[in-house]
Amino acid sequence: MSNLLGAVDTARSNIERLAEPSVLHDAAEQVITVARRTGAQAVLAASPVAERLVGALLSSCSDLVGLSSQAAAYTQTVLIVDVNIASGTAVAQAARHARDLGARHVHAVVLHQLTAVAARAADCGVDGLDVLGEAPLARSCSTTDSGLW
Repeated sequence: MSNLLGAVDTARSNIERLAEPSVLHDAAEQVITVARRTGAQAVLAASPVAERLVGALLSSCSDLVGLSSQAAAYTQTVLIVDVNIASGTAVAQAARHARDLGARHVHAVVLHQLTAVAARAADCGVDGLDVLGEAPLARSCSTTDSGLW
């Protein structure tokens, strides 16, 4: 249970830091690098907290558009953006939405991984997944004298 509470606290902290203009700018620049590398033409926020980051991307990068039903007609590659990833559910839902709108290639980028067990691209239904921040340390597999973790 403490691991879950720790992940929730970390997620909240990650979101709060994104309110700082310099942190938002740096995150947007990192995501733009991924967008250019993947050839993304459109971006889609995987969660409501990622909307601020997507807004920063769209204002900073004139060749990207927000994914909408109108943009889907000419969009082949979509970049899903999120702040935090744990299980990959939010990214998977956004990927399904992008594919329903006609995207042929879907790549995802997240700023922070919340759990030691990494979500894989296949878990999220995307063609590729970049995690920009460091992954949390995995819990040691050694036991204490009592035999407990």
